[in-house]
Amino acid sequence: MHYYYKKYPYMQYNYQDNDGFWKMFSIPPEILVSIFVYYLNHLPKTFFDCGAATGEIVYRAKKLGMIATGIDIKKYPYQNENLEKLFTDGKIKIKSILDCEPIKADIAYCNGTLTYFSESEIPQVLEKFRTCKMLTAIHNTTEDVIAARKQGDELLTCNKPRLIKNRDWWMKTFSDNGFSVEYENLANCFCMFPKTR
Repeated sequence: MHYYYKKYPYMQYNYQDNDGFWKMFSIPPEILVSIFVYYLNHLPKTFFDCGAATGEIVYRAKKLGMIATGIDIKKYPYQNENLEKLFTDGKIKIKSILDCEPIKADIAYCNGTLTYFSESEIPQVLEKFRTCKMLTAIHNTTEDVIAARKQGDELLTCNKPRLIKNRDWWMKTFSDNGFSVEYENLANCFCMFPKTR
């Protein structure tokens, strides 16, 4: 069984990009809501997906009753009618997080997105999320790359990430940029809460 299937067994979906067909591994919004309630003791009302891809996560968050929005740097060639509507209605915009105003959401979610920025850009990116109540992020770390190779897998994505660092580097970076951070082993995600300024 491929490393990704073991690490993120909760949700997978197929999608098409310009260079072929891929499988996306993700954490469903239901789990993110559970984490939010565990830490903050109330239900979230708003959800933001940074790197929304086809819009699958935004759509599922919306079905849970949240006001759900997102961004991505490009539009993917395949959409079904429900997901297409998120783009035509402006719920998902085509833009970079660096071009956004500060994000106001109860839950902000980054699936792999942070590794596509340079080390010098990360503080600017994280500053955009300081107005969120909770930021959750999943992405490959150095430990993931090593663990996958030990079982004969290469961690491939449809794009080439720039920033593969170890978990401790990410934890320190989140902390240095104004977040209290936990690593949620059950969901295999970084879970961050803005520190008071």
